[in-house]
Formats: sequence, structure tokens, C-alpha cells
Amino acid sequence: MNRHQINELNMYDAVEQLFNANTSIWSGNSAMSATVATFISHVNAINANDTVQKTSSIGTTVSKQNAQEAMAIAAVAVANAGKAYATATSNAVLFDAMNHTKSEIMQASDTDADDICQNIHDNLNPYIANTTAYGATAASLTNLQNLINAFSALIGKPQLQKSIVTNATITLAQHFAAANALLKNQLDALMVQYQTSNAVFYNQYKEVRVINDIGHRHTVTLAGFVYDNHGHAISGATIVLSGGASHHKITNATGAYKFTRLHIGSFTLAVSASGFVTQTKNISVAQNETVHTDFTMVATGGGTNTNTPTSANTQ
Repeated sequence: MNRHQINELNMYDAVEQLFNANTSIWSGNSAMSATVATFISHVNAINANDTVQKTSSIGTTVSKQNAQEAMAIAAVAVANAGKAYATATSNAVLFDAMNHTKSEIMQASDTDADDICQNIHDNLNPYIANTTAYGATAASLTNLQNLINAFSALIGKPQLQKSIVTNATITLAQHFAAANALLKNQLDALMVQYQTSNAVFYNQYKEVRVINDIGHRHTVTLAGFVYDNHGHAISGATIVLSGGASHHKITNATGAYKFTRLHIGSFTLAVSASGFVTQTKNISVAQNETVHTDFTMVATGGGTNTNTPTSANTQ
């Protein structure tokens, strides 16, 4: 995958995790269920094709080279025995057929190397009963034939692997295109129905639906949402930032706030809203990243403090 695809897949994974963590909210909606299932199938296919794409032809090439060397060593051992026998019996034709070296076999093309070794085997075979004393036996010829077969089976495998990887790359692009179309044309539209009925789920979706370039993160961002105990967004809440910087923000209609372009350090967030108890959180950031922290406000006069724990996610 290229860097843009990696960034897209990070977004897909975040969306999938969000749906997996909130099945009770959407699983009863048949349209949502079908769309989420299709989306996850595309993510699974992308991961599977990415594994194929990452498979290198180097391993196959090394195996072929090793097989060629083993074949060459066995062939030359048989050929040397054949040359010695041919010399002792004045068999010039056999001598010429045996006159090959390991370097010649290793430097030959795949098909030529295969042919040289096969010719050595076939030309010595009629004399094998007489060459035991010279170092060539029926067993050594059988071993040579097995090594020739093993090498022949590997010829063309690196090219085949590269072809498989290329096809996986094409399929990968197709699944990315399908996943993006599904998100844009279906899931984004389907999620609007939760904007009021479940603001937390909707806002979390909008948050993870963003593609972030993991290669370019130069500052700290503090962001999140403010809700009441029922998960409804609180608009107009004041967020005061102090510590490494001093700023304030007002939450929008979805309860969202964001402080950007901050430096690494320690911060305090104080949230106040009419009718709710003021809350504060201390946040320490040790690297350039986006830190997400939500607030669940307790109504003045009572209620359970159900603050969402602070979570830091580098994107």
C-alpha cells in the first residue's frame, strides 16, 4: 500500500472499531446492519490483499538459486566421474558430454542450466554400471535427476510471484474505491439519524471518519465533546485551556471543541456550562499528537459523574 492508502485504512479501522463497540445502537437497523457488514468485508479484503502485496519474490529467487547450486554441484560431481571413465576408455564423445563446470552451469540461463545437467545425466546413464570406481553410481544419478526436477519446478516462479503481487495491488485499489464510495454514499447518510438520538455515537463517527496523514504531525491538538448524562450534546459550554497555553473555546451544536497548534507539555482543561457542575482535567502530552478527551457533565444539584476517561491517539 502507498502512504495515502495506509492513512485511509487507519480511518477504516477506526470506523470498524467504533461500530464493533456500539452494536447495540445500530444492529437493529437493517439498513445499517447490511451496510456495516459490506464495509467490514471490504476492510477484510484490503487486509488480505495487502498481505499478498507484501509477499516478496526475493524468497522464491533465493530458493531457486540454492536449487541451481545444488543441481550444479551434483552434476559436476557426476561429470568428473564421467570424464575420468571416458579418458580411461578413450571415449571422446562421452568426454565432451561430461566437459562442464559449476561456474558454467551457474552462469547459464535457467533453461540452459537445466539442459546442461540433464545432458550430463542422460549421457552417463548408459555407462553407470561401470563408473562406480570413478565416483558415479546409480544412486548419484537418481539424486542428480531429483535436483534437476526440483530446479525445473522453480523456473519462472519469481516472475509468477511478481504477477500475483501486481494483481493484488489492482484488487486493493478496487476495494479502497468501493469502501470509500460506501462510506460517502451510504454510511455517512445513515449516521445522520443518530445526530440527535445518540449524539455521542454520531460525534464519535464524525471524529474517526477523518483521514489523517500519519506522516505529517507537527503540533499538539486537544479535542473532544461535551455531553450531559444522557449522551446529549451540550452546546455553548466554555472550555478554558491553561498550562502550556491559555485559550478558551465554546462548544458548537454537536458539543465539540478543539484546540490546535499547541506545543508538547502539560495542560488543564476546565469545562463550565449553565446548569452543570464545572469539571477539570489535567493532560500531559509527550509527543506531537491529537489527544481526545470528552466530558460528561453532572447537573447542578446531583447526578453521577460519568466522565469519559482521557485517551490519547496519535493519528
